[in-house]
Formats: sequence, structure tokens, C-alpha cells
Amino acid sequence: MLAACSSMPSEDTVRAIQYRSIRRHVRSGDLVAFEGKTLAGRLIRTWTGSRYAHVGIAMWLVAKGAPPRLFVLESRTRKGVSMRLLSNAGDCWYLPTGIAWNADVNRFVWPLLGTAEYDWASIFRLLSFRRAKRDRSYYCSEFAGEVLQRGGFPIEEVNFSDPGELVQSVLRNGPGQIFWISNHRASISQRRSETRETQPNNPSITPHSH
Repeated sequence: MLAACSSMPSEDTVRAIQYRSIRRHVRSGDLVAFEGKTLAGRLIRTWTGSRYAHVGIAMWLVAKGAPPRLFVLESRTRKGVSMRLLSNAGDCWYLPTGIAWNADVNRFVWPLLGTAEYDWASIFRLLSFRRAKRDRSYYCSEFAGEVLQRGGFPIEEVNFSDPGELVQSVLRNGPGQIFWISNHRASISQRRSETRETQPNNPSITPHSH
């Protein structure tokens, strides 16, 4: 049984769980949140008043003849909508959501992967207290929020205006659990067991609910 915190998390009260210990509990569609130590991350935390600077969606992939691998789908400032191995993403918060990874999620995600740009325009609109504009570009919580919405999570568009608001909405309306995943102490053998970050273009690679 994993110990979790359903209130505002703190590293002082939530025990760090090793990535290799929690990996098997993660499901496609769960939320992953990062504090962000970069300048951009600090600016986002200052602007929102939250400890969270970035969010993404966990997703298992299965390629023919290979074991399942756990990725995080996200919209990043330099890469737009992209994916990387969760084991390479650094320390993070993990929130179960209970959503169903359905056909609607697939239809939304796959055309955007590697093609959709980061939504700087909406970021500037939000900074000036205007509503984000919906188009084929996404900032992190906008992308993650729409995945959750399409997977049946009870969330409104206003709740994914920023990473902190999305995290709190998932805590309020989901299972109410949050875990701190320590990635920097993951074993070398664990990291070697997974491939480097890839953009899947092989039709034999499919999402896996694990």
C-alpha cells in the first residue's frame, strides 16, 4: 500500500517514493506535475502562486516484441506536444485520475504529437487576464486538461488555466491522492532497461492501459 497525501502536498509530510517502486501503479491518463527549477518554472510559480510549474499525462506504450514503457505526454516550451520517458523526466508529483484512455483521447493526442507548437499566445493572454484562445497549439496544462476531459474526467476548461489549478482540480474531483516520485535516485539498471526519448511513428506501437 502506498502512502499518499490528499491535501496540499509538502516534501516534509509526503514520503519520497522511488520511481521503480511506483511505476507499476501508474496508469495511462494519470497526471504528472513538476515544480520546475528553471527560470521559466520559477516565473510560472510566482505568477500562479503555486508550487507547480509544469504538468503532463502518463502513457504506457507497447511495441511489438518489446516490454511496455512508461512515457509522459506534455507540451513543452521548446518542443511543443511531445513525449519522453517518465524515468528521464526528473522528480515529480504523481496524481491518479482514473480516466479511461479511449478512442477520443487517441484521436486528440496522436495528430498533435510532434506537430503542435507550444501556445505562447495564450500564455501572454492569460498574463493579461484574458481567456486563452483555443487552436492547435497548447501550453502544458491546456493540453493535459483536454486529455483528461476527453477521457471523462469531470473538469471544466477554466480548471486547466495553469498547472496548479489543474492539480487542485484533480485532487478535488479525482481519487484525491498525490505522490512524490523520486527519479534522481533511480537505479542505473532501471534506466538502462528503457530506451531514450522517442517519437513513435510505427503503427505497431499502441497505447497500453497497463
